[in-house]
Amino acid sequence: MTQTVRRPLVGWSLLVIAGLHVLSAPVIYPDSLRSTWEAGVVLAVEADPALIAERGVGFWYVTAGLGLGLLGGVVRSLERRGDAPPRALGWGLLALTGWGAALMPVSGFWAFLVPAVLTLRQPRRVTAGA
Repeated sequence: MTQTVRRPLVGWSLLVIAGLHVLSAPVIYPDSLRSTWEAGVVLAVEADPALIAERGVGFWYVTAGLGLGLLGGVVRSLERRGDAPPRALGWGLLALTGWGAALMPVSGFWAFLVPAVLTLRQPRRVTAGA
């Protein structure tokens, strides 16, 4: 018999960070997104070599948020089934926080501490009779 106590918040925390990431993109990178939009979106990032850096920064910012949303959805699905996310996810998010904060101390990378700590604080499974 397996006895665990779960607080299914890791997936939600990742989804909140992803949502804030995508929703903040027009505020943080308005020129990048406007330039991409005015160029027709499809194939726009590399259409003009002089604007690749400007358009690319907005593209990667939004894409990172969407990818994080996918991860949050998968973790949320695990949690709904009663499974905890793997501890490696917590360590990976902690490493990501360190990496991002080292390169950009004044950034949103600190937000990854929340899902990292929530993941690492999840109780391990205790199997009776094992």
